[in-house]
Amino acid sequence: MGRFCYISKILPGKSELVREMWKNRTPNEEPAIHTEFWNALGMTGFDSWLQETAGGDYMIHCVEGDSLQRIFKGLRELIAKGNSFALKLQNFYHDVLGKNYALPESEPHIENMLDISLPSSEKIIKRGFFFPLLLHKEEAHRLFRKESMGEKKKRHEASMMAFGVSRLSTWLQSTPEGKYIVVYSERHVNTPKTSKARLDQSKGSSAWQEISSILCDHSGLTPDELSPDSEWLTCPK
Repeated sequence: MGRFCYISKILPGKSELVREMWKNRTPNEEPAIHTEFWNALGMTGFDSWLQETAGGDYMIHCVEGDSLQRIFKGLRELIAKGNSFALKLQNFYHDVLGKNYALPESEPHIENMLDISLPSSEKIIKRGFFFPLLLHKEEAHRLFRKESMGEKKKRHEASMMAFGVSRLSTWLQSTPEGKYIVVYSERHVNTPKTSKARLDQSKGSSAWQEISSILCDHSGLTPDELSPDSEWLTCPK
């Protein structure tokens, strides 16, 4: 099964509605309808985070399944058939994101750039976040990710170990506003929970110092901004 992460900008004043939507869900809510809905889309999992930025709040979606294209195509078909859960989802996202999931243009354009896993027996916590990619740095970033999956993979693995990360995946997302790097990670539960504490933990890692220098060049950010805080909306209770 694949994993696909992408972002959507939340409309002004709608962030609390997004929080409330997940806060009010219960594990046993309409289980048969959920199972039928997910099976129709070929979807096996879903997580979401909320990230605040100076330019507004964003929702980070993380879906698991056979194909992102199949999931969105299946959602459009269920909306057209009047499936109650699909219509509920369509109305919610139209209200908080301004997107109409009945239309093909609502489907995100993402490309997987990196996927590295390390052996781990620790309990993990999932985290999703994103940062911008400067348009003129796209080719340099593609080369950086290619090397990180190839000849310089050991460097990336050393950086992951410094952060207590056992899984790291990134995607390049193209939007009308620009290009973004969306990140999914699985960390040990005892790793620091704030951006500052995480970066303090990794200061002794020469691998991370090298990687962060490259990412700062590609994003226009400072090292402190490369690991932003995000709120795990779907965190198990």
